[in-house]
Amino acid sequence: MRSVLVGLPGSRLADVAPVLEGLRRLHRRARVITLEGRWWHTAEGLVIQADGGVEEPVPPDAGLCIIPGGLYEADIWSDLRLHRYLRRFSTTGGFFAASEEGLLCLASAGILGGLRFTAPPALVEAHKPLFHFAIFESRPVVIDANLISSDGSDPRAFHRAVFERLNLRP
Repeated sequence: MRSVLVGLPGSRLADVAPVLEGLRRLHRRARVITLEGRWWHTAEGLVIQADGGVEEPVPPDAGLCIIPGGLYEADIWSDLRLHRYLRRFSTTGGFFAASEEGLLCLASAGILGGLRFTAPPALVEAHKPLFHFAIFESRPVVIDANLISSDGSDPRAFHRAVFERLNLRP
């Protein structure tokens, strides 16, 4: 099973660091994709070379798509190229692991319909129309169908939930 990390400008690596560390311990690496297929500039000031872009095909054995939170401008989470990639990924039967503002990407792509999720309450309130067809739960981590969501308050619990859902042991 491959993992894909969606590196959007200004996203927080800290949100998903425990998940990435767990993958590393299993000698697995998340393939980093960005909107342009170039560099990923994290909120922490790191610059990471991308392995590809969202316009490339989803790897057929991709089982996990990780979307970190970040202070995204609307043109980032509403990017149609990103929507296409996320929709293509959703057809693979893989899981989404999204933290905080990463849920905006899934909601604007129309992937959250009918699913339970968590995110910071202020974020959900500020973007209420996007989350209209999903079910918000105020908990640190929520798992429903192929979605593992986190409000960002407990990265370790997010890590445990992802690995339990995927039946992996770091």
